[in-house]
Amino acid sequence: MKRVQNCLISRQSLRHAPEERKKGQLPDELIRQQLFTSFFEEGYLVVDDFFTREELDACREDLKLMVEELAQKLHNAGKIKVSTIVHILRTVSLMYILNHYNRKTKDMKLYRDYGLFERLTMIEKEFPGSNILLHKMKTMPKSFCDLWSNERILNVMEQILGPDIKGHPVWNIRTKTPQNEATTVPWHQDVGYLNNESYKVLQPTAWIPLLDTNEDNGCLQVAKRGHKTGKVADHQCCHGGTWYVMLEEEEMKRKLGISETLKQGQGKDHVEFVIEYVTLKNRKKRVEN
Repeated sequence: MKRVQNCLISRQSLRHAPEERKKGQLPDELIRQQLFTSFFEEGYLVVDDFFTREELDACREDLKLMVEELAQKLHNAGKIKVSTIVHILRTVSLMYILNHYNRKTKDMKLYRDYGLFERLTMIEKEFPGSNILLHKMKTMPKSFCDLWSNERILNVMEQILGPDIKGHPVWNIRTKTPQNEATTVPWHQDVGYLNNESYKVLQPTAWIPLLDTNEDNGCLQVAKRGHKTGKVADHQCCHGGTWYVMLEEEEMKRKLGISETLKQGQGKDHVEFVIEYVTLKNRKKRVEN
């Protein structure tokens, strides 16, 4: 792969940028201070308070519906089982109590009282692998589409890429249930998953957490300046019992010249653009979507 000419990409992008600043685009002083210094030099850019709470709340509401759909499917398939007490009640034919208890048991077994950021954790405990089923549900809610086509994020991308923009969601949701291998992504470059043709274009990645994140509940960890060599490192497959490709830290040092990593505890109302990254294990008791 040829060395990526970051300065040429950035200057070309700015040549095509409109004279009048569009909604969401960074002002000139931030472009100089952050876009060049942070994004093109360090490999990442953090923009605080980028999305409104209402925009992210719409995504949370759709996630609640997705978790409910998953819970119903698992319950109907017998993966989330009915309590033994229900069987006893059936044998004594206490129909009024049985019907009442069935409703309460179903609510209890579907864990509706736990809320968005804990419910999937409880379902996962009863049926391991539930987090993967939600991760691969192949559903793209309207709120997610609205976020991806949001005028402000497209305008910022225009500042980085120029006006000719294409986007793809890769995974439009990533679950983070506690102490779970399948939700802990190892070090990698995104191009490790993509066709070689992708090497020819600049691809910013937007990482949008839906609640405050830190090292304990599974934030993003960034390898600073990992893009500067313009190389794609040799990835291994697969990490543990997962489908993830992975980068050995020695390979990162040898091929990418990385000597240190940056841990970023991310707030829920901003976007981060990264080159290679890892998501840390959630060590708390609740799921982080």
